[in-house]
Amino acid sequence: MNTTDPSAPFIVHPSSFIVRFSAYLRERFPPLANVLLILTYYSSNHFLALALTVPGRRMYYDPWAFLGMVMLVCFFFHIRVFDEHKDYEEDCLHYPDRVLQSGRVTLRHLKIAGGIAIAVQLLIVCARGPQALTAWAIAFGFTLLMLRELFAREFLKRHFLLYATSHMLVMPLLSLLVFSFSVRRWPWEAPPWFVVYACVGFFVTFNWEVSRKIRAPEEEREGVDSYTKVFGTFGAAYVVLVIRFIDTALVAAVGHHLGFSNWFYVALVVLYAICLAGFFQFRFRPTPRHAKMMEVYAGMYMIVFDLLVALELGRRYGVSF
Repeated sequence: MNTTDPSAPFIVHPSSFIVRFSAYLRERFPPLANVLLILTYYSSNHFLALALTVPGRRMYYDPWAFLGMVMLVCFFFHIRVFDEHKDYEEDCLHYPDRVLQSGRVTLRHLKIAGGIAIAVQLLIVCARGPQALTAWAIAFGFTLLMLRELFAREFLKRHFLLYATSHMLVMPLLSLLVFSFSVRRWPWEAPPWFVVYACVGFFVTFNWEVSRKIRAPEEEREGVDSYTKVFGTFGAAYVVLVIRFIDTALVAAVGHHLGFSNWFYVALVVLYAICLAGFFQFRFRPTPRHAKMMEVYAGMYMIVFDLLVALELGRRYGVSF
């Protein structure tokens, strides 16, 4: 049986499906890293929505906040499933040893898992109210456009940078989804400073996107896109620094509007300086290991960046459960 046929029935393997699916998650959607990322991402957007719509109110986690996190985990997972479907043939060519491409998990398996994830999201946002449902429908609709490559697949494939940035536009929509879910307001009612922070989400994700596709010269492969091909071996690393500077400047502006303490800005600078270590390692020794570390630092940056915002809002207004 051809194990790379996406229409093939369930394939029998010696290991149980749970073991095989767990291997897929570890490879393509690491549970711990994604849950930690989404916890900090949701918390920063949730707290900011509260701070901007009900000034002076304590920050809080209630059962709805935890349901919102579950909804967001499911949302990111269904994006992963959509990506697996649209990139399947290319990944079979370039990454035949992956769990999905080797047939240990099939597209049919993922279609079922993704359908369950979408159903969970829909149940949660419907229970929360029309504002959350509307914001979710907008964000979900955009993921459907992503699945169809915005109906311009060939054009976008010829313009790798445009392709990547167009898909990352989902991040501001997810921030607005958290806003509507948290405070039960329509997404277009988000305050201007919340919209600014929603744009920060775009740039933070762009930082990670560029970092994870930085390659050492010997790693470059024909037919596999990378940002080092687009910007040059070191040009891509400099792009990461510029994007992080934009992130830092935007969130500093939001913090100034809310009267954040000096320690917050010190922490931002320290975070930026720590991530410089990865840049200098790659800049002076562009090895595969140091190229991979660029992605590691970018992942750390994403998590700590949102964590700092959530901690400062919690420190300033207090947190209750």
